[in-house]
Amino acid sequence: MKKCKYCQTEIDKKAKICPNCRKKQGANGCLIAIIVIVVLAIIGAAFGSDSNSNNNSNSNTDTSTTNKEKFSYEITSEYADDYSFAHYIEGIVTNNTDKDYSYVQIEFICYDKDGTNLGTAIDNTNNLLGNQTWKFKAMAMFSDVENVDHCDYHEVTGY
Repeated sequence: MKKCKYCQTEIDKKAKICPNCRKKQGANGCLIAIIVIVVLAIIGAAFGSDSNSNNNSNSNTDTSTTNKEKFSYEITSEYADDYSFAHYIEGIVTNNTDKDYSYVQIEFICYDKDGTNLGTAIDNTNNLLGNQTWKFKAMAMFSDVENVDHCDYHEVTGY
């Protein structure tokens, strides 16, 4: 004996229809559909990453864009503020897609004259809409800000 999936009445374990509620006792098609949807969602997430990275550049007036890139950027200025121990990189990021991003971040890696990594300068924004531009001001705090020789573009990420 087994219990009906719907009304919990005890029925013969070979019964295909419950004699009490008249509901079919076969495999649950809804469960199979849910499993298929979950598997497709996992596959879609694995192949649908929204992060974007480009090659590093040493130029302070670099512009980066190709047909495949979600974002492009342009650096308009780079300077140090000795009073606040901060190094700033300013510029523009462009969303080259029709997609709206709820969060976007740009990151630069800063080096001294010997090529030692001193840290990162970052800025982020919320709600960068499709085909919209964003004026960024990436900042890094260093106790020895005067030792920053240059900062290289690392990546723009968004989701």
